[in-house]
Amino acid sequence: MAERPRRRALPAALGAAVLAAGLGGGTWWWRATQSVDVPRDACWNAFTHDDLAALSGKGHEAVVWQGKDRLDSRDALADPVCAVDWKGDDARTHWVAKIEVAHADERFQRAKSDAESLGWAPVRPAQLAFGADAQGWLFHDGTVQLLLHCVTPSPTATTAAKPGAPATPAAKDAATALAYRKITITGDRGSAGTPAARVHQIRVDAALRTARELVRAQGCTNDPQLPGQPPTAPF
Repeated sequence: MAERPRRRALPAALGAAVLAAGLGGGTWWWRATQSVDVPRDACWNAFTHDDLAALSGKGHEAVVWQGKDRLDSRDALADPVCAVDWKGDDARTHWVAKIEVAHADERFQRAKSDAESLGWAPVRPAQLAFGADAQGWLFHDGTVQLLLHCVTPSPTATTAAKPGAPATPAAKDAATALAYRKITITGDRGSAGTPAARVHQIRVDAALRTARELVRAQGCTNDPQLPGQPPTAPF
């Protein structure tokens, strides 16, 4: 994990303002020594109290920044994001943990499959078993990625079609064009006392929790099947 930068009063104040404006959503303060879980809606409940305690370190305060875009949005331009940082830190581009959700199409899925079959040169990530409807990887920088197959009605098709009218080929194509959701969990800092393998497992666990919540929020019509337990981080 990278060393925590020194604090500077002015950048810290500016950083808080930029983060609040950039993510445009709710903010929660949380202390690692508290005995209660983080708010239910913070990062879609992807992290438990123990997770944040391990990531932030004993006695540290964490700030949870959640963007204005929601998991139930079907807008291809909406990329929900949630991040955890240390309270008062001035490193706006470094996070204890960060979750990003984005739309993806079959071309992206095929590119992932091709890269995997060819060996991901120069470094091949470890596969993570997230079930038949998802692909998962743990990269050597600690990034966890989950690609979920989730088919939903197109927002333009549902609003434009007349009640009771059959779906047109164009509407069906629009509904399946972005049939994947890419969940990426990163973070380049954490408690020095927490082993890297534990940090990686926290991210794997959070990826599965986010995927489950995404299936519920999106109402995926293909009913994607996810495992009951998260896979074990191999390193």
